[in-house]
Amino acid sequence: VGDMVVAIGNPLGFDLYNTVTCGIVSALNRNVTINEKQMTLIQTDASINSGNSGGPLINGSGQVIGMNSAKMSTSYSSNSASIEGLGFAIPITDAKTIIDDLIQYGYVKGRPQIGITGENITESMASYYQVPVGVYVRFMDSEGAAAKAGIQVGDIIVAIQDEPVTTTDELNKVKADYKAGDTVKLTVSRNNQTIDINVVLQEKTADNA
Repeated sequence: VGDMVVAIGNPLGFDLYNTVTCGIVSALNRNVTINEKQMTLIQTDASINSGNSGGPLINGSGQVIGMNSAKMSTSYSSNSASIEGLGFAIPITDAKTIIDDLIQYGYVKGRPQIGITGENITESMASYYQVPVGVYVRFMDSEGAAAKAGIQVGDIIVAIQDEPVTTTDELNKVKADYKAGDTVKLTVSRNNQTIDINVVLQEKTADNA
């Protein structure tokens, strides 16, 4: 904390590519929720804006210590005071395992997939078709985890591990807590019957993604 850092990126797109901003490490191990996913990040007051994401955060010795990720920019408190100097970067120790996998394998090892293409059943659709709200299985990999477990096209996934889901985002959020090889219970609606099916998650690779 207090170390000088430099952020490099393309804020607002390529019109301002290779922009360099500087600041300090404001804090370490900040737990921040981004897109409903909690991450442990480096906080910095170096300016990070839209387009900086993925660029390096570099220390005074020229070492990459993080990957620029996000900033807080919403108004805070009743007087609508703007927020400045709250930028965040993924620690390079976390990013390096992903980078190494991409270089060596072309994908990130251990990431799970069910092997379906789903479509959200909204409340209005559910009311019209007299089906439950959930994730409709539109397509399925014939060699995927879902097919091997007995999931069928037309099934509606309504829960995973007994946690109700109404969208593919909710389904993927729970799935992300597991790794390839783990078994998860999917609750599906099929022909007005509710069925529990155990699915062994497969590894998402460059070939089957």
